[in-house]
Amino acid sequence: MPHPPDLLDQILALDPGARRIAAFARPRAALAAARALRRARRALIATGFTVEPGLPETDGPPGAAVLGRALRVLGARVSYVTDRVNVAVLEAALGALGEPRDVVVYPDAGGAARAILAAVRPTHLVAIERPGRTRAGDYLSERGESIAAFNAPVDELFLAPGRAITVGIGDGGNEIGMGSALARIRRLGRGRARLASIVRVDHLVVAGVSNWGAYGVVAALGRLAGRDLLHTPGDERRLVEACVAAGAADGITRKREPTVDALPLEAHAAVVELLRLAAASGIMGAR
Repeated sequence: MPHPPDLLDQILALDPGARRIAAFARPRAALAAARALRRARRALIATGFTVEPGLPETDGPPGAAVLGRALRVLGARVSYVTDRVNVAVLEAALGALGEPRDVVVYPDAGGAARAILAAVRPTHLVAIERPGRTRAGDYLSERGESIAAFNAPVDELFLAPGRAITVGIGDGGNEIGMGSALARIRRLGRGRARLASIVRVDHLVVAGVSNWGAYGVVAALGRLAGRDLLHTPGDERRLVEACVAAGAADGITRKREPTVDALPLEAHAAVVELLRLAAASGIMGAR
């Protein structure tokens, strides 16, 4: 008999962008990812999605910083990887939480996956709102525009042979990890199928906003570890504002303002508060 949806799933199932994420999200995915990440010794977190030349978005780096901090507190060595245009934004997010800025810059031309994996030797490899290639080998925005020219092929890390456990967190179907839900995404129609990434992961977490997916994993990690690992609503405001100050823009509106996926800061702060309540209450199913 299938499990009823727990509180964490219900929060992550909020779909303000009407992307129909319920069609390709899996129940208790954040909890499964948290259980895998709890054993991480060395984590490499990939993030950064550029929607136009020189215009990285606000979704992704905050989630990477929050998840990275949680893993570091639990004893893992954490590194981050992104491309040149996203470095300042990711470092700003890390700085907002007072986290070490151990960021690897992936070359625009690609081809560095084996060298980076050999140097970092991750036990766990995570992608949060990072473009993944389509079946045609392109990288597409949700508008159907090719973004390959200004997003380095970081997904090569997830395609290279290795023993790392992989986690993908996304919201639209065009991110690293969505290959694990490809058949379900294709049922949403030809347009969505064209955008879909074919890059698979061991654990796929789908949420209404990718940052929320990362926060949900952290909430589950905190419940499993019996400690408070999630940031505060005030931290959330500082994270997004720091990213915008470093040059990030809203991925939907394309405006450099402190919003994420066209939602104001207060909406994101409210989701953080809901996740904190869920983690503290013990009724979210993370046991």
